[in-house]
This record gives sequence, C-alpha cells and structure tokens, in this order.
Amino acid sequence: MKELEKLYSKKAIEYANYPRNIGRMNDPDGGAAIKGLCGDTMEIYFILDDGRVSDIKFFTDGCGATLACGSSATELAKGKTIDEMLTISPKDVLNDLGKIPEPHIHCAILSVMTVHKAVAYYLLKKNAG
Repeated sequence: MKELEKLYSKKAIEYANYPRNIGRMNDPDGGAAIKGLCGDTMEIYFILDDGRVSDIKFFTDGCGATLACGSSATELAKGKTIDEMLTISPKDVLNDLGKIPEPHIHCAILSVMTVHKAVAYYLLKKNAG
C-alpha cells in the first residue's frame, strides 16, 4: 500500500477500490460510451430532475485510475445543470483526485470526454423530440 501512496493520493486509491456511482442505467436522459486510446471503455449515464443531475452512473472495463477518474467525474457532475456539466475539465478531475501518475492522466480526459458526449447525446435527443 505504501508504494501505491507514492503514486496515487489516498482519495484516488479509495475511488479505485470503492468506486462511486458505478453501474448502468436502463432509461437515462443522457448517456454515452467512449473507447480511449489506451483501450479502456468508459460509459456514463445521467438523469435530470428540475434541470439538474439527480442521478449519474458510470461503467468501465479500465484500470484503477480509470475507475478513480470515472468516480470523480460523476461526483463532480452531481447536482449540475447541463451547461455546468460542460464546464467540467480533466484538470478538475485531477485536482479532485489529488495525484495520479502521469501515464494515467488520459483516464481523466476519457472520463470528462464521456461526460461531455453524454450531454451531447441528451441535447440531440431533446432537440429531435
């Protein structure tokens, strides 16, 4: 454990071992899946209530860093409006987690890109209907 703590913050280790908001949704307002350059896939689904995220889930086949970043991105999105979700950045995820190794920064990018794609899907669905 001491070796991990040299590379990851305690929060990142906790989120990797005990992910927040893990799972899938059957009928989300918005949802998306992206396969990252590393081969990890991230899925994010959300439900809005009164214009704000009332529930959000993610699922990944990725590593611990991907689990931590998905947990962070979904925690950051809770309670946000659609416009506020689009302001979430990889830097926000990295700041929230505290520390992850440089080779895993792409996991933060993947999680945020998936949030943004889920919002895009929601907007397309809303405007089509």
